[in-house]
Amino acid sequence: MRIAEVLGWHEMAGRSRMYRGAVVAAGVLLVLACGYQLRLQEVRAAYRQGVASEVEQRRLLQAREQQVLALDDAEAALDSEEKRLRDARWRLSGGESMSDLLDQLAVSGRTYGLVFERLDVEEGVEAQGYRQVPLQMQVSGRYAALRPWLGEWLGQLRLLQVTRLQLEPAADRPGLLQLQVSVQAFHAGETLPVPASLADEPAGPIGRAPELDPFAPWSSRRHAEGLAGVPLEQLEMVGSLSRAGQTQALVRWAGRVYRVAKGDRLGREEGEVIQVDQDQVEISERLFNGGKWQQHSSYLTLSRRTGARSEREETVDRHHGDAAGATGNGGAPLQR
Repeated sequence: MRIAEVLGWHEMAGRSRMYRGAVVAAGVLLVLACGYQLRLQEVRAAYRQGVASEVEQRRLLQAREQQVLALDDAEAALDSEEKRLRDARWRLSGGESMSDLLDQLAVSGRTYGLVFERLDVEEGVEAQGYRQVPLQMQVSGRYAALRPWLGEWLGQLRLLQVTRLQLEPAADRPGLLQLQVSVQAFHAGETLPVPASLADEPAGPIGRAPELDPFAPWSSRRHAEGLAGVPLEQLEMVGSLSRAGQTQALVRWAGRVYRVAKGDRLGREEGEVIQVDQDQVEISERLFNGGKWQQHSSYLTLSRRTGARSEREETVDRHHGDAAGATGNGGAPLQR
């Protein structure tokens, strides 16, 4: 009996230790499991936070890339606008200084046979980014020369703004007009490179004289003016004709031969033939020099390149002189 009790007690003690160990182990495992779950939750939260941060960073990166693309477009647009601004500033003065403009004005006036009676360059006005210079001009000449000259000169690349334009007959000078022009010329104020866009612009048309002069008397309006208005330097005397005591000169211009008699008009300076000899023509011109109008004589002499004419040429000339008549029409072409 006693032995049985002792054995039961030992068995219970053994079972109790195993039970306690199991309980302790289970507790430890439970604690570990709880700690793992807590730690796992923290890891999961950190992971979700990292994923959200990555998504946000990607969104910001895409936004930055779009900003970079927009900035590139803005820089390209800025470069284009700066180029257009430089081109526009270059066109203010056409790449020329004021002295170049005046030289070009003088050359174009001489080309059309005009007389500049007044040319005043007034004090310039400085503005932001450019300079404005007023010009006052008074030009005289025939309408057939004034019209194309004005269109050509105002149509240049340089910016010119006309503020006053007045055309009226010149006093004591029949057939001539006086043009008064007030122009505002602009300049960029600095030297700029020639824009490449000029290569894409078509060339301007060549100015032509009007076929009809509305300021000329009705009876004298005609399509052709003969040699009136042709520079004397372009004319060549190649011979002469005599009829009834009146001598006519044979003058060649632009491949054609014209008859010129006393009283005909020649040249651009209101030239009038006052004497015709066998070897020369005397022309009286009216020039504006030294602030006043002066009379000046010019001469066309027989060209020595023609040499002595043969008897057959004299006969042909005499025949044409008889057939042409004695009318002096300002240089009518000789029909051959």
